[in-house]
Amino acid sequence: MTRVAIVTPVYEDQESFTELCQRLADMARQSGARFHVIAVDDGSLNSPPQASAISGAGLSGEILRLARNVGHQAAIAIGLARAAALPDLAACVVMDSDGEDTPESIPGLLAAVAAPGADVAAAERARRSETLTFRAFYQVYKRLFKLLTGQTLRFGNFMALSPVALERLSGMHETFTHVAAAVVKAKLRRADVPTDRGVRYFGKSKMNFPSLVLHGMRAVMVFSDLVLTRMALALVAMAALVVAVVIGAVAMRFMGMTTPGWVTIVTGFALSLFLQTGLFTMITLIVSSLGRVDTPPRVRERALEYVARTERAEAPALASV
Repeated sequence: MTRVAIVTPVYEDQESFTELCQRLADMARQSGARFHVIAVDDGSLNSPPQASAISGAGLSGEILRLARNVGHQAAIAIGLARAAALPDLAACVVMDSDGEDTPESIPGLLAAVAAPGADVAAAERARRSETLTFRAFYQVYKRLFKLLTGQTLRFGNFMALSPVALERLSGMHETFTHVAAAVVKAKLRRADVPTDRGVRYFGKSKMNFPSLVLHGMRAVMVFSDLVLTRMALALVAMAALVVAVVIGAVAMRFMGMTTPGWVTIVTGFALSLFLQTGLFTMITLIVSSLGRVDTPPRVRERALEYVARTERAEAPALASV
């Protein structure tokens, strides 16, 4: 049987995780795959996921109890670091536990990542259920992201990874910042699989508008080198524009085409724009340079240091062996 790791972050959502395990068990029986669930408990206090939900569904797996809340993307990165240490994995699936990423879509992702020329099979939403306001802001964000980075990002965290992709992503510090952007940064070969977004099993989403904005900004941070390059080019263009404006203003002054003080105002305004652009570029350079000290092996070790304890669960058939 094909062994597949299922990495899912869970935060205060025990009911949804239990339902997910039941549906994963049904899908495992239908597909013939052997799922190993790696649930990353991101510091839950009121409703943490339980290992009994995994074994009760007839699956094997483990729950990584983090010492503190690290956020959705970092929790996934920690789960990937753990999955990379497992032997004989055919693939690794990253998905949310709330029901919006459906287990019924997993066979399509696994088939796509098993095809030649694909390292990652990413779920591309064929039908979206968000509000009109969200879709409008999302379109604006996509264009800004393209302008700043020169890259396109049309997929989220729901994906299947080959062993090669799992090894590479688990060794990248960018994965802690934004998983999907790290896939693009890693230059992995990607196959997009159309999928529909599911309905949450229980409760409401904990993501609000500020959280979504922060999530989008983190994707830009992954490509800080490209952003800085584009900003440097913009700074050079701004400098050329300032020089042209000053020369033009002085020429018009000698030709008697200006009023008193006009040259000073125009020159001061142009220099002010240039200085602001240069200052913003310098600040971005300083911020983007922080935290870039890890080598790939150290990234995996550091990720697992967040795990306070591990609770393992075995499928009934495996436990009796």
